[in-house]
Amino acid sequence: MTVRRPLALALAVTAVLAGLAAPAGASETGTEAPARAAQRTTLTFEVADCEGCTVQLVHAMSTLDADEPHVWISRERTVQDGSVTFRPLTRRTHGLSATVVAPWEGHTGYVTTVAFRYGGESVGDEVTLAQAVTEKKASACWEGTRRRSLTLPLVVEEVEVQGVKERVPGSIAFVPTTQSWLRPMRQAWDGVLGSQDVNICG
Repeated sequence: MTVRRPLALALAVTAVLAGLAAPAGASETGTEAPARAAQRTTLTFEVADCEGCTVQLVHAMSTLDADEPHVWISRERTVQDGSVTFRPLTRRTHGLSATVVAPWEGHTGYVTTVAFRYGGESVGDEVTLAQAVTEKKASACWEGTRRRSLTLPLVVEEVEVQGVKERVPGSIAFVPTTQSWLRPMRQAWDGVLGSQDVNICG
């Protein structure tokens, strides 16, 4: 049984509030109808051996002119036939993070977060699972793309992690080709990034 983590609950509440505040005719992302012509990116994650996993996108950038960042959260989408696809506004890919919930996970107390770059890696560097599980620092923040369509391979594997009360099945999630990234670099435990709140990028 999948246990909904604190971040997932926070995201769900935020999404509901955004939906209540959205005007009539607003799109899935809460953008008003006239903005629908803005460029979108068809973003596909290819995820092997993770059927039934749910993936969610979050965009939250730190700004100098606001006390709190504006947060955009996608709907959860389920991996089917080895992939999952989103169509966010292209501008929202800058500072995008992604979370994954796998069917095998126990009560970890956090939501598994995709590592777009591990410490010491450069853009384009390949990362294996054996290497990823040794990493101690990672960025959850993707620098993004201006392309209208992009496919990113995503590795999600079952690993044992420290849960709320005991060691439980958890997940490690990372892109096997290091992407351009944004700060901050965060602590990772054996390559695993976990979030209990929205990742603020920039």
